[in-house]
Amino acid sequence: MPEQEMLLVQLDRYWECFGCGRVIDDPATAKDLEKAGMGWGVGIACPKCGLTATKTAFPGQRFRPLFEMVVECFQLKRAILVLILAQTVFEAMLGDLIAGLLFRRDCPDDIIFGITNALRDLDTTERLIKEITQKEISKLFKEVGFEDIRARFGRIQSKRNKFLHSAKQKKELTIDDMREALDFAYDTVDAFAALYSEHPELRPVDRTQERYEEY
Repeated sequence: MPEQEMLLVQLDRYWECFGCGRVIDDPATAKDLEKAGMGWGVGIACPKCGLTATKTAFPGQRFRPLFEMVVECFQLKRAILVLILAQTVFEAMLGDLIAGLLFRRDCPDDIIFGITNALRDLDTTERLIKEITQKEISKLFKEVGFEDIRARFGRIQSKRNKFLHSAKQKKELTIDDMREALDFAYDTVDAFAALYSEHPELRPVDRTQERYEEY
């Protein structure tokens, strides 16, 4: 299987349970969930909590076009776009984490949007997460096996900036740079799945779950 297509396969690997908040990584259950409850997984027991509550694919639908664009740009050999999109996906999923934390604290939607829209860099985002949770996100990723995820983000950012902003010493991006960004996007899915499975209290709130009952 071509390496870029592995990322698309990864998008069909995980489901999240609205009952316990954990991410399900079970191929047999995933096949059943695709057909159950009109795509909402109702009636299929979660292998982690046993509930037959609503379930949905992870990452959520709003992130999937970004991952698909990473693959498309890789196929077109648009290296700078692959790097930018890989960064964007990671930042967007962190922003979604913050939005969920604020929503659980009864923060109004317009304030949530204002805060997440004002986050201009990863350092600020990480500080805000620590202020809200008293936990360092880099340490949480380390606990679930992704201790280098922050450093990898930094390397991709550095390569992007050198390409875009170093007029005198412009460094052309290579296929290896593209592969590094593609692998980072792939691991972003794994990292957040592992994080939310271990710490369901951090999982962003999906508003659609309010419309479905547990069975």
